[in-house]
Amino acid sequence: MVHNGADDNASGVAALIQVAARLAVSPPARTVVFIAFSGEELGLLGSDHYVKEPIYPLAGTLAMINLDMVGRLRNGRLIVYGARSAKEFPALLDSLNWYAGFDLKPQGDGYGPSDQSSFYSAKRPVLHLFTDLHEDYHRTTDDWQKINVDGLKRVSDFTLGLVTALANRRRQLTFQDLPAPLPLQTNAPSPGPGYGAYLGTVPDMTGTPGGVRLVGVRAGSPAEKAGLRGDDIITRIGQTDVPDLQAMTDALRSHRPGETVEILIRRGTGTTTLRATLGIRGG
Repeated sequence: MVHNGADDNASGVAALIQVAARLAVSPPARTVVFIAFSGEELGLLGSDHYVKEPIYPLAGTLAMINLDMVGRLRNGRLIVYGARSAKEFPALLDSLNWYAGFDLKPQGDGYGPSDQSSFYSAKRPVLHLFTDLHEDYHRTTDDWQKINVDGLKRVSDFTLGLVTALANRRRQLTFQDLPAPLPLQTNAPSPGPGYGAYLGTVPDMTGTPGGVRLVGVRAGSPAEKAGLRGDDIITRIGQTDVPDLQAMTDALRSHRPGETVEILIRRGTGTTTLRATLGIRGG
């Protein structure tokens, strides 16, 4: 079946083209390289190849800005991975957002779920702009009609300001080398149906204290059938506490498809327990 990938990642390509067109009219002091990498879903193949054979030496590359899934802005909420990969980034993001007015969610180091990880591993400061997951992620329903066009323009304008500020900067950024999470999370597909049981939730990638907040659930998934819904916060699966997304991943890997598990959630001001019969990942 055709997966048009309007948000993942035609939205990033559209923003890249928009920023390139506007910078061509008013070029900044530094050279800006625009690249649409391939092979990200297979394990960051394109970006990994580039850092090994760059067009310009990486030592002279100030930073890498990544646009991956920026077409579904909701409630003005923009996630930026890599906010601590350079000492100067937090102040820069805050100053640009004073005009942009996003509900900005900066996220730690540069080891995020996309091509910026290749550059961060090569000791370059990185930022990855992202409007979060949704029910159509990696589905045939990720089509252009669901793109928030005004939101995409806002993200493009913000990126233009960010790239312009960096490209007119005279000094190098202060790289901050933070430890990689274990295991490194990417957008690469899971190794197959045996890679843990399938629940079908869409998590909030910014993190929620004491649990995993859901953005939504897949249609027809075990999660939907169990009664899970967006804004629920999962705190336990079976006998395993789920304080974060990695713990939830580990909990699901410990169960087999076909097993029925109890899922403890926070919903509003209360808590409730639901029962879900787990499915097959990719099935």
